[in-house]
Amino acid sequence: MAFRIEVEPQAFEDLDTITAYIVEQSRVEVGESWFRGIMRTIRSLQEMPARCPVAAESKELDQEVRLLLHGRKNRAYKIYFTIQYESPAGGAVRVLHVRHWAREAVSAYELRKIMDESAGDPI
Repeated sequence: MAFRIEVEPQAFEDLDTITAYIVEQSRVEVGESWFRGIMRTIRSLQEMPARCPVAAESKELDQEVRLLLHGRKNRAYKIYFTIQYESPAGGAVRVLHVRHWAREAVSAYELRKIMDESAGDPI
């Protein structure tokens, strides 16, 4: 089953901010490499996105939000996403938010706000 990937505006903003920070702390090439790598990780959700665990933060929501990690140890990033099944042949994965693992956990309120703001407006 192949899923289409929809990266929501908030997730694009997160990716831009993180890439800019990496470039500022290192070099442009390092930022570009990180961006290419996380986009490969996101594209991997086209196949079997349900392999990823349900995010603990989604307990309070009426929709299941899943979590995919990108990176290693102290350089890991959390990719929050939902799966929308449209038919037996596939559906869509909506990437909602990207956050460094060491930052404070995203709250259910933040996730709900992101989901509401991006509803019907995928990129």
